[in-house]
Amino acid sequence: MHISKNKISELIVKHLKGQLDANQENELKKWLKKPGKKERFDQIVSKERILQKSFEYDEFNQEAAWTKLDKQIKPKLDYKKWLAYAAVLLIPLAIGFLLLQKTPEYETGLAEVQKIEPGSSNAVIYFSNGEIVDLSKDTSGVIRSKENLLVERDSNQLKINDEELLAGRLGKMNRIVTPIGGEYQVVLPDGTKVWMNANSYLEFPSKFSIKERKVIAKGELYFDVERNKEWPFVVATKGMELRVLGTEFNVRAYEDEEEILSTLVEGSVQVNNSLGEEIILNPGYQAIIKRNDNSLTNVLANIEEVTAWKNGQFIFDNRRLENIMYDLARWYDIKVFFANATVKDKNFSVDVQRYGNIEDILKLIEGTGDAQFTIKGNVITVE
Repeated sequence: MHISKNKISELIVKHLKGQLDANQENELKKWLKKPGKKERFDQIVSKERILQKSFEYDEFNQEAAWTKLDKQIKPKLDYKKWLAYAAVLLIPLAIGFLLLQKTPEYETGLAEVQKIEPGSSNAVIYFSNGEIVDLSKDTSGVIRSKENLLVERDSNQLKINDEELLAGRLGKMNRIVTPIGGEYQVVLPDGTKVWMNANSYLEFPSKFSIKERKVIAKGELYFDVERNKEWPFVVATKGMELRVLGTEFNVRAYEDEEEILSTLVEGSVQVNNSLGEEIILNPGYQAIIKRNDNSLTNVLANIEEVTAWKNGQFIFDNRRLENIMYDLARWYDIKVFFANATVKDKNFSVDVQRYGNIEDILKLIEGTGDAQFTIKGNVITVE
């Protein structure tokens, strides 16, 4: 009996997911008995090959990855369609910053663990004139650009000098970027305090407009805005704009996430989406913009959970494991691979110190019996 390529692709995917019924298993076994099919099947489902292809799928052009794979094994089987299935099933990291190593090896348990360090104060300043200062290498207490933009550093905090900033030219944009595994605090020239989480971005002009104090943000940042009724403070992200006079709020706008979140701690803030819709947030509420349709809603928020990162903690209140691992990956600079796709949607509650060992966090989750982790180098496999 002839079995179509599409049917074989479907059976292989169900085999990987453990969803074959008795009839389907018999179909697959019959196909495997044909000459050369078993060897081809072993090539396709090889764990090492899946991991290698996941890296290529994420890091490089998808068409180029297909071409390279075609040259390597050239099976008659419609492996392209299968690998597309596998990308959904086994490669959830193809949308962003979590990359796999090309040839990782995996072992069971947490026994053999290379030390994974938590994040620390680290950022890079990009001045408007093209100068770049890496704060992990430059330990100067005072940093002055060629255009006299003065930055004072005290411990893990940067203070932008007001007089020097206002002496600059309107529209010249400077930015501060925290890498994965980094964080920093910034005091803007108007006195506004900004806490920057890992993998975040703050852009500000060399001189604020007389009409408003506007900055551009990406990633996750907490703002404590200096009140000035005559000089509104505006935070712009891709898809959201917030306008305030003086307040405290958290912005989460990672571009690889499906939602943009603004959470109000105190005061008042006006939130606009790209469709021109707006809402006024009350303290304790969170504005949510969906990236797929730009819809704008607001819900009651868990302020302690939202602001935990700023206070040196990880608090996850009944959160999906995939989302938890995303946050841990940003802070500990790790790569994550879900060998079991179903565990991504399991919910866990965790309350731990942000500067502790990642193994302790993973052991807490493992203690529930609903997930297992294997660490090799800086790659974590979730099963």
